[in-house]
Amino acid sequence: MLDLFFPKHCLGCGKEGRYFCPQCQEGIKSLSFQIPPVISFFPYSGLVKKAVIKLKYGFITDLADELIELMLKTIDQEKEFFWLKKLGQKREIILIPLPLHSRRFRWRGFNQSELLGQKLTETLGWGLETQLLVRQKNTQPQVGLRGEGRRENIKDSFILTQKTTTSLKRKTIILFDDVWTTGSTLKEAQKVLKKAGFKKVFGLTICR
Repeated sequence: MLDLFFPKHCLGCGKEGRYFCPQCQEGIKSLSFQIPPVISFFPYSGLVKKAVIKLKYGFITDLADELIELMLKTIDQEKEFFWLKKLGQKREIILIPLPLHSRRFRWRGFNQSELLGQKLTETLGWGLETQLLVRQKNTQPQVGLRGEGRRENIKDSFILTQKTTTSLKRKTIILFDDVWTTGSTLKEAQKVLKKAGFKKVFGLTICR
């Protein structure tokens, strides 16, 4: 019914039916060059950038389904990402979407990283943990800040809400967010987990 009254249109060419029509989707290329320990699927440009902005600030939540389709296609077809599928098959991955502060969550109504993370873990068989890490500091948006400003803004923002088991600490933890810019937010969350005894902590984003 929603598609009938509010039809989807391709973000590239405007054709009705999907946000990424087959023709425009062919033009979306993955990032072949990665910078461990953070893996990003796509450059922050073009249709993917437009989709992320519309998801976060236009509140078009059903865009998440097609973004996940693109990510899963990349995992299946690109060798740089296949290790994610192999680890997931062994039940060794726990994905932690970066949390929003409660005030930001109330304003937006959803956490885009959690929304996408839920869909990703359901398909790949990864574990999902949404309660362990909490954002205690209501920072100003990172957009518009640079370098040291971003690092200072996000400093001491995250805390763990509970004690963790040894078995959980042995898992591969993937912190998941939508966009990697300078990495300040992911690095701050990673620092908290490392201090708590987690050994294998990586980052995963849709875009860089």
